[in-house]
Amino acid sequence: MTTGTVTPDLDAFRALARSLRVIPVTRRFLADGDTPVGLYRKLAAERPGTFLLESAENGRTWSRYSFVGVRSRATLTESGGAARWLGEPPAGIPREGDPLDVLRATVEALHTPHELADFSGAGLPDLPPLHGGMVGYLGYDIVRRLERLPELARDDLRVPELMMMLATDLAVLDHADGTVLLIANAINWNGLESGVDEAYRDAVARLDAMTADLARPAESSASYVQGGVTPEWTSPWGGAEYRKAVDAAKEEIRAGEAFQIVLSQRFEMPTAASALDIYRVLRTTNPSPYMYLFRLPGPDGGAEGGFDIVGSSPEALVKVTGGRAMVHPIAGTRPRGAGPEEDAELAAELLADPKERAEHLMLVDLGRNDLGRVCAPGSVEVVDFMSIERYSHVMHIVSTVVGQLDEGRTALDVLAACFPAGTLSGAPKPRAMEIIEEFEPTRRGLYGGCVGYVDFAGDLDTAIAIRTALIRDGVAYVQAGAGVVADSDPVGEDTECRNKAAAVLRAIATAATLESAR
Repeated sequence: MTTGTVTPDLDAFRALARSLRVIPVTRRFLADGDTPVGLYRKLAAERPGTFLLESAENGRTWSRYSFVGVRSRATLTESGGAARWLGEPPAGIPREGDPLDVLRATVEALHTPHELADFSGAGLPDLPPLHGGMVGYLGYDIVRRLERLPELARDDLRVPELMMMLATDLAVLDHADGTVLLIANAINWNGLESGVDEAYRDAVARLDAMTADLARPAESSASYVQGGVTPEWTSPWGGAEYRKAVDAAKEEIRAGEAFQIVLSQRFEMPTAASALDIYRVLRTTNPSPYMYLFRLPGPDGGAEGGFDIVGSSPEALVKVTGGRAMVHPIAGTRPRGAGPEEDAELAAELLADPKERAEHLMLVDLGRNDLGRVCAPGSVEVVDFMSIERYSHVMHIVSTVVGQLDEGRTALDVLAACFPAGTLSGAPKPRAMEIIEEFEPTRRGLYGGCVGYVDFAGDLDTAIAIRTALIRDGVAYVQAGAGVVADSDPVGEDTECRNKAAAVLRAIATAATLESAR
């Protein structure tokens, strides 16, 4: 294992630049004493436009890679219904228009197809799944660009429909061999041949800066943690009002308007804790397949007016790798048992519950139908059906549906076909969303949308924005929902919302108690 060398060298870079506009320039180090949080502190320093992504399969086994977004050259957002860039995007990319169209145009302009992105001859054979691309979130309400919905709910938080960072500089911690790969994507910003050498020199300079930050001694992160903290939250719409809405939704279902309607409620709590400290607690108390921290810039591109996202989502919205799409419906919930025996009893009860099984089957069918819109005929199949996945506070019934993209389709086509998740809206999806708009008093914003990335090769990995906190101006907002069907118990659905929000609310409360061990 050779470390410390910049790859590719300039000659190999020039050869790659004949066909590629984006080329990763890398340097690898043995860093078996560094942690993902420690790397984020040293390299990203909690700046706006940075992120941390991690994963724990089944809430237990940590995945191979952790990704630190060190720098974003530009961020695509939305203001007044139109796309807006913070920072300077590369030449040839639209500066205005429909945000989804601009996102698509950006991915196409910087596209590095798998068949062309063979970096092995340039010394880059083992790049991780994410080595650059557009990273961030699409809020639930961006669905209004895909479906016609009534305008009834108040937009009280006024969260942008999307914020997608053009992630150019990353550090990837490989837990398998204890190395960290520093990546500075060299983007030919003006698209001209004369810009090739300049792009390489700029990338090497950014690698040097990251290397210097990596070598800095880090302050100790050892902290005292107070256990058993009870979160104190308020809900603008919950309790009796929520249960009344569940009864009203059941009437809509009995009238034949829908089969299922996912009604959610929002929990709010003041916090003095930093987003990073909340993430530190959440990743240890509720490890999940998708864990994320985003520090997002304000309207001027800096910290002023920005906000943070911290989450630990168990559920993929859609994942596309090499033309193969996957959705992972989760529906059916029970709290965890006090011990193994009670846990097993609750799991058996969940799998035997006719309501939960019917609800889950309906959402598996919805996932198959969504993929069927963009996948090759006959390629969609259920490869895992009704398994139990356990997390810190709850367990769920899960299934996995896969399909092969049809010719001419892209990962963003799959995202549009599957957005929002049926598990966060209901069935049939368009009518369920109309009823949600009638019953929920405020727009959902981030909740029920997705977080994740689409990379330069066109692959995509997104999680549903659940078990997630949006933190702005000293207030944390957490939202959770339950699937209402004809025989739903309003008290039970209200309790389910609180159970789903519990892990995040408790992490926020606990993070406020952290004290440095000095």
